[in-house]
Amino acid sequence: MINKIEASIIVPFYNEELRMKLFLNTLLNYNNPNWEFIFVDDGSKDQTLNTLKKYHFINKKIISYKINKGKGYAVKAGVNIAKGRYIIFIDADGSIHPSQIKNMLRYLKKYDVVVGTRTSKESEVEVPFFRKCTGVTFNKYANLLFNINIDDTLCGFKGFKKEVAKNLFKNLIDNRWIFDVELFYKIRKNNYSLYIMPIRWAYRNKSKMTITDIIKIAITMLILRFKLMKNRN
Repeated sequence: MINKIEASIIVPFYNEELRMKLFLNTLLNYNNPNWEFIFVDDGSKDQTLNTLKKYHFINKKIISYKINKGKGYAVKAGVNIAKGRYIIFIDADGSIHPSQIKNMLRYLKKYDVVVGTRTSKESEVEVPFFRKCTGVTFNKYANLLFNINIDDTLCGFKGFKKEVAKNLFKNLIDNRWIFDVELFYKIRKNNYSLYIMPIRWAYRNKSKMTITDIIKIAITMLILRFKLMKNRN
């Protein structure tokens, strides 16, 4: 039997009550029987889950659990139940307009993995200077540790062929901020074809990341590098 679901769109949520409605209202414009939408409530303490229940998508699945486990865990939970030929995850803050999903799907017919980038000259990006500087520093550090040669590791817009996504997320080590870096490391190790796609991206405030988080991430990345070397993933 041919799989009729072309794409699984995974959206992780964590306390997004105040800014999720605009994004979901826009996403409704792409509500069709060929796509499934997998919304993962990653232990939110606000009204995120109740808000998700009110939206009517043709193919909608909601995953919810009480304890926050991290974005990586949330995306992996979505990948585990995804049925689409292609699997895409996109941030819920509205920084990436859902209209760009169709463009990513076109490239996924040619490549194993397609990832959005904010650093391309062709990208249209609105970002504060401080956020830009921290992003550059983070990516240089990630490239130094993991030798992945990626200018924008943390963009919350990535797509995969189904079997590729299942393999990459199967033994995911990091469940939080740096799971993207781990994915790029595994993409290179598995010799998957990769396309870096220019995108339109608009900064959304109320970031959940603090200076303390950045320091923790730097240490966690070093630990992850040693774990990957030990596991030879």
